[in-house]
Amino acid sequence: MSDPSDILNPPLSTKGMKVLDKAAFKKQCRLPGLKIPVRNVGKLNKKMKQSMVKIPKLKSIAEIAENDPQNKSHKLFLFDPAKIKSYDDFSNEEQQALTEFEIDFKNIEWFDIELGYENWSAAELTRAVLPDHIEDGVTGFSIVGHIAHLNLKDEVLEYKHVIGEILLDKNSSIRTVVNKLNVIDNTFRNFQMELLAGEQDFITTARENSCAFEFDFSKVYWNSRLGSEHKRLVDMINKGDVLYDVFAGVGPFSILATKKGIEVIANDLNPESFKSLVKNIKLNKIKTELKTFNMDGREFITTVIKEDLIKRLTDDVQNDLHISMNLPALALEFLDAYKSLLSISDISAISMETIEKRLPSVHCYCFTKSVEPEKDVRERAESILGMALPKDHVIRYVRNVAPNKEMMCLTFKLFPDLVLASASEPDSKKQKLS
Repeated sequence: MSDPSDILNPPLSTKGMKVLDKAAFKKQCRLPGLKIPVRNVGKLNKKMKQSMVKIPKLKSIAEIAENDPQNKSHKLFLFDPAKIKSYDDFSNEEQQALTEFEIDFKNIEWFDIELGYENWSAAELTRAVLPDHIEDGVTGFSIVGHIAHLNLKDEVLEYKHVIGEILLDKNSSIRTVVNKLNVIDNTFRNFQMELLAGEQDFITTARENSCAFEFDFSKVYWNSRLGSEHKRLVDMINKGDVLYDVFAGVGPFSILATKKGIEVIANDLNPESFKSLVKNIKLNKIKTELKTFNMDGREFITTVIKEDLIKRLTDDVQNDLHISMNLPALALEFLDAYKSLLSISDISAISMETIEKRLPSVHCYCFTKSVEPEKDVRERAESILGMALPKDHVIRYVRNVAPNKEMMCLTFKLFPDLVLASASEPDSKKQKLS
């Protein structure tokens, strides 16, 4: 008899498989069971669930073989062999229930069952294929519309196509499986990827926070794990306030904010992201104006935001202003764009009290690998600004990106000493990107 601890696992012969062979997963095993009169099946099922076998595509209450004289009058209860090996393994409650219905539970029988590819999950099949020395080779994947996106480790790459086929088979909503090849492109922040299985169709629609976003996943940046963060930031901003979205991407902040009644001015340098942003405004039936720009992030800050900010300061509009900088790999480098953003001549008719009150709050996302993440973010930000952050600044944890790598958000309100400072750093040294 097979080892009960191993009996429900795929066969060891599939270890190291590099070309998917579904037939190779067929396995004969024996499961413990009891024949239960049909009239008692419903009531006993509720009491015996904890011990019954749970395998996809395998009924734990099965038909009895046609040549068995009890075929019509009884059903077969199949139990998990890791839990039930003899009648002593049944709990007191289960034994009482079986006794009540006059079931001879001491006469456990073993039944031959064939398991196959269809009886295991994608995770179980993947573990079965990968060699034992590879631990956590497939650490999960993201689903973006009909696309499954993996980030495979080097030691798993020779099994990548088998893994892709398994994911495609086991997830009915997936039509395309891709693997990230390297780090995100530094210019447009899109993944370099390869097709592992399925259709070479990278145009997809992701749904998040009751919004729909259509884009070419091979040409833009999208992270399915940031939906709660997008909502969190928008929830911090009140209806009627203003949001400048410096690195808008395909619009997860901008469109959600506009639907809430926030006035949005959005920008992204990537022409594909910009095209999708414009398309998604229509897709989500945004009726209020959402201004869009396709330019470098620094230029957007020093021209569009500056011009709009001066206008709002002059008009003394009372709505709060916010700036989102969602480019965590590089956003901190753009903070110096706020230094000397305004000149005295721009705001000569405005009191310093009004300026201080009306300046926008900045929400700047960044990565850190430091064991002291808040200290690291604060020191890097202050080094780039060339001065201390306001005392009421906030640095909060957003999510874990990878081992020893965290995503954080720095929030602080722009202040007169910064935006009215004398320019000192040449433009040629300043980071440009969107």
